Amino acid sequence: MRLFVLTYYILVCWVHLLGIPFLILLSFKEKYRNSLKRRFFSPKAFKSQKEVHWFHACSFGEVKALLNIILKLKEEKDCEILLTTTTNTGFKLATSFLGEANVRYLPFESFIPFFIKGLRVKTLTLFEAELWLMPLYFAKLKGAKTYLLNARVSERSYPKYLRFRFFYQKIFLLLDCVYTQSLSDKKRLMQLGAKKIEIFGNLKAMEQAKATKELLKPSKNLIMVASSHTKDNKSEEVMVLQEILKWQELNPLNRENFSIIFAPRHPERFMDVENQLNVILQEKKRGRISRLSQVDLQNEEEFYLLDCLGELNNYYAISELVVLCGSFLQGIGGHNPIEPASFKTKIISGSYIFNQKTLFSNLQGYVICQIEDLSGVLNNLENIPYAKIINKQNFDTILKNY
Repeated sequence: MRLFVLTYYILVCWVHLLGIPFLILLSFKEKYRNSLKRRFFSPKAFKSQKEVHWFHACSFGEVKALLNIILKLKEEKDCEILLTTTTNTGFKLATSFLGEANVRYLPFESFIPFFIKGLRVKTLTLFEAELWLMPLYFAKLKGAKTYLLNARVSERSYPKYLRFRFFYQKIFLLLDCVYTQSLSDKKRLMQLGAKKIEIFGNLKAMEQAKATKELLKPSKNLIMVASSHTKDNKSEEVMVLQEILKWQELNPLNRENFSIIFAPRHPERFMDVENQLNVILQEKKRGRISRLSQVDLQNEEEFYLLDCLGELNNYYAISELVVLCGSFLQGIGGHNPIEPASFKTKIISGSYIFNQKTLFSNLQGYVICQIEDLSGVLNNLENIPYAKIINKQNFDTILKNY
């Protein structure tokens, strides 16, 4: 193992050096400015005299799910927490709950031996597919217990994992326990070399989403087009809008009784989405889309753009229907349906939900359809049931490790 890790570390350092010019160029983008600096150029040290429970999750959704465990642990035990993440959105969410003193961007693996040097790591917990060799190896050198939570390997990505089976076998030798989302995940992970595996379910199913403020519901019913993406020059917002316009043509009351809110997944796309949708609306001689940062829902416009961060749950709470995107284009994998279901909305999703199948298995009352069938499904809206969460797991199974 030592020779393997040394070889891997030398390779990682070479990759880091070769990638510096590209990383410098990328760091000029607002989205990456803070994270790239702290991950690849100037990691911020974490110092503590106490034993540390180190948790790592990649981005906003993973951090949100992991915070349930961390906050419960802090309630029950007086312990030092370090939470590392890789994205700006994940970092902001983590600091809002734990403060900047307990949150860091995860340094690239070439920095890990120095980052961990002065820490007394008691446990290291990774989330989903964040299988980093250097943090695991150096945590084990410190005598830490190591865990992988919410582990999953989709049917689609499994062949890619198998091609690097030799590498993953080394990774799983460093993990004391793997908690998987489903039986199929367990079987795939066993083939990759995982040993001690427990089926726990999806931690994201334990999130009971809550509104942060109460919005006044307008007289029109609201349809949320949530967490939409673009891929291969195709835009889910455009695809969904075209289907909504067809639905409105089927019955004039559909236009009179509903307002539509588009909520793109990534804030850097707000302007592009606004421009794309306005082109289509102008062609149809409709009014322009209104930004919710500038107008109020009580204006009862026909189309809105949710261009404010951290507001999605507040709008779920007053919506009749959520069209959950990231699922109408191949290769994205869908988004968490538990959040809108927490507010007992109706849910329509596309069929490409390979990353969310376990979460959908925790629900009753939702519709899966192809994008070309969406207008027809919307025309049957009154017969779609309200979504209901049916399964919950117990945190104690995991908390006993800490």
